[in-house]
Amino acid sequence: MSPARRLTEDERLRIAKERSEGVPAADLAQRFGVSLKAIYNAVHHVKGRRASNGSRPQVVGLRLSAAELRRFDAAVSARGIGHRSDALRCMILAASDLLAPDAHMTEELRGLGAAMNRVGNNVNQIARRLNEGRVRGEQAVLTGSEKTEIRALAGLVFTIADQFQEMSRNRRAALKLEVDKALAPLIREARDGPR
Repeated sequence: MSPARRLTEDERLRIAKERSEGVPAADLAQRFGVSLKAIYNAVHHVKGRRASNGSRPQVVGLRLSAAELRRFDAAVSARGIGHRSDALRCMILAASDLLAPDAHMTEELRGLGAAMNRVGNNVNQIARRLNEGRVRGEQAVLTGSEKTEIRALAGLVFTIADQFQEMSRNRRAALKLEVDKALAPLIREARDGPR
């Protein structure tokens, strides 16, 4: 028995048919030269194919850390969804909405980026002026208006940081709504039972 042996689709169909007729799995494993697990997997594969009427033949493989999987399972469970595969399928089907770029946020980020560039230019001018005085051996003395300007620049930096945080919170809230919308049928089914 070769551990690398893969069954063809025809062999899987024959195995499922013979198992449904009562042929022992051990006999099939010996005849096809595969493990018992391969026999059970073949039967399960054919049953799954029939259940979905052949409409979902593709399999998506994904590697996660244990912590990532726990977080996903917790999010799925919190919504009352029993099967992670159902949740993933809903998320994949809603991908065009979930992964769509946010044009408004992009425009806001451009504006904030321009404001940060202006702040950076002003800070550079102040630093250059202070450094020029230091090179000449002068004590750095700022006028009242320069101090006011520096305070205004610091305030602008904090305002921009607050705007970034607000945009991030809004985007997360919008994505949560999209996720809830994508998972709504499963949430209803978990709450009300299958229809």
